[in-house]
Amino acid sequence: MSLTEFFRKPRPDALTWLQAHTQKKSTRFWFLFLISFSVVSHLLGRLVKGKWWMNDFDALICGADYMRRGLSPYAYEPACEGLKAAPYVYAPQIGEFLRPIIEVTGLTGARWLYAPFLIAALLVIAWYGLKRSFPNLPLHIRLLGYTIVSGSAVSCGNIAVICHAAAIGTALMIRRTRLPFLLVVLVSSIIKPVFLTYLIVLMYDVRPLRSRLLWSAAGAVIGIGLYVWISRTAGPLYEVWQKTIYDITLIEQPGYTLLAWAEWVGLTIDHPATLIAFAVYFPIMALAGLLLCDLGKLSLDTRLLIGLGMAQLINPRMMSYDMLFLPTMLAAVVMVARDYGERTFSQVSWTFLWIGVAGFFMAVLPIKDFKPADIMSPAFVALVLWVSLIVIRQNKDIIQQALKNPKPFLGDIIQGRL
Repeated sequence: MSLTEFFRKPRPDALTWLQAHTQKKSTRFWFLFLISFSVVSHLLGRLVKGKWWMNDFDALICGADYMRRGLSPYAYEPACEGLKAAPYVYAPQIGEFLRPIIEVTGLTGARWLYAPFLIAALLVIAWYGLKRSFPNLPLHIRLLGYTIVSGSAVSCGNIAVICHAAAIGTALMIRRTRLPFLLVVLVSSIIKPVFLTYLIVLMYDVRPLRSRLLWSAAGAVIGIGLYVWISRTAGPLYEVWQKTIYDITLIEQPGYTLLAWAEWVGLTIDHPATLIAFAVYFPIMALAGLLLCDLGKLSLDTRLLIGLGMAQLINPRMMSYDMLFLPTMLAAVVMVARDYGERTFSQVSWTFLWIGVAGFFMAVLPIKDFKPADIMSPAFVALVLWVSLIVIRQNKDIIQQALKNPKPFLGDIIQGRL
């Protein structure tokens, strides 16, 4: 057989191939071993070597302890007895809120108090990503992207993990009521303003578009108002807080999405080109997800999953702990392609498989100054945009009609019929 014949030979999609080649217990074991290697090896390594856990949470309580002692919490090398803390980067009000707790429990006691909540949050995220039932979303395809999940996302103990779990839990209530989810997003945004990206979930709901727009816009206005209020009431620590955010979270740790990409090409966070790029990137990704959900006529559960994952991708500073359930969202996007022909699904699913393979090799054969997510995050964005374009192309007549004669379309939105 020639090489040309080999590559032209019809092949099953990646999901069918995986299911066929993991029938035996031995092959299933090795498949799961490869998928979980990055996380399991990291956690076992920490246990065996006796490395520290929850250093990100240490930052939170160490900052609160500094405030208890009448000091600025924004030390670049914080020193608190019994802790190995990263620098404190949160608003001073967060430290003041935690101050009474550590006065009662002490620093070590606060860690023990936090640990069960962290474990529960990780279990909720794992259940949602791997166990919860979704229409047309087999486990094999979900698992593929988990090679890029880092063990440090589990061991760092960042408060974001609690916020993500709370967002997932309240998103499951959206069918009945949106208020708990909105409250969780707003409270989380006080801790980390980037959590306002979760408002995209409300846009991907199945309710009339007018209602979705109103709730999302109201959430954005309230969230921005909360940030302004926090900033104005931060007192004399405001300037040093903002400098710490810039130096630590934006320069030293830009994450894996837009801010990191800007850094790759030599742009700073406050460069006009970076701001323009975000002003373009955000609406394109948000609209791509909306069209994917609405034109693809996806179920509410799948819409919410895509919204929760899209909130991470449009976050300009996505961190490792923001990616804990992202692979399941990407798998849901891949499965949308199944409705648009065997060839299309085969191309998309094999691309996703090779992304997972690349993530594995980047985890076990680390490249200096790069982590798997550095390279994989643009691939995730490209995958989402690719499937969105497939859906848009298949529904181009509807889109062209709406663009040619927008009045009936806008009228349906205003009247709540769409």
